[in-house]
Amino acid sequence: MSIPTNPSVLVNGRSVDPLEPAISVADRGFQYGDGLFETIAAREGRLLEGAAHLERLAEGARILCFPEPDTALLAAEAESLIAQQGAGERHVIKILLSRGPGGRGLLPPAEPEPTRAVMRLAWPGHPAEWGERGVRTISCATRQMSGDALDGRIKSMNQLNHIAARMEWSDPDIAEGLLRDHENRLIEGTVTNLFLVLEGTLLTPDLSGAGLPGITRRRVLELARAAGIPVREGVVRPQDLEEADEMFLTNSLVGIWPVRQHDARRLPRAPGPVTRQLSEALEATYA
Repeated sequence: MSIPTNPSVLVNGRSVDPLEPAISVADRGFQYGDGLFETIAAREGRLLEGAAHLERLAEGARILCFPEPDTALLAAEAESLIAQQGAGERHVIKILLSRGPGGRGLLPPAEPEPTRAVMRLAWPGHPAEWGERGVRTISCATRQMSGDALDGRIKSMNQLNHIAARMEWSDPDIAEGLLRDHENRLIEGTVTNLFLVLEGTLLTPDLSGAGLPGITRRRVLELARAAGIPVREGVVRPQDLEEADEMFLTNSLVGIWPVRQHDARRLPRAPGPVTRQLSEALEATYA
């Protein structure tokens, strides 16, 4: 298919005005959150970890019984949106895939016609010092839901739980809020995964029952194991945040954010040596 030459939004391959209606109100993504999304960093005309993001999208489509998405087409559409990037430029690519239009009621149509949207968005304007000196985080009162058979397996359009958590603070100096489950175990941030360095071991929450294992989280675990850093995925309790030597957060846009303060506690080192080592290793994989 022919892809338009410098659009910022494509809906089913067609360039659209971001402010004009382009998706039917009958779309199940709009009506029920019946869909998936991926957020991908783009640097200097290329997608970072693009294949991993598209594979996760395809796996989510299989789990939800969507028709198999054409990941090669999605990649081509995404690349067309960032083809005009100059040296050093960064953008965000967001891909959304819904089940498409459907009638009233929860039961989806037997032969759905998915809607896909690919968007080029501005790079978030986070303060540069957050990556250099660390960020502040808080504990959210909103609890992470667990026990859902789909949790941790798909990146769903339905983000209401995380939206509720994000509404808990307005202080611009606070970068992220951390969610616990109903058994008081730390799970993740509103848009990040959590890591601690505790007695020389890199510890991250076990997300088998709740939370989404991020693409960058997986990469950091691989880099840590390759570097001989002891790694453990397990239960993380609030007291672990009080005892950790280092803390950091990961996602596909920020890479690694050291944590300099959580609630009232200031971390002794931000970034600490393990955080710095992994940050440098992660950046090297993108170079």
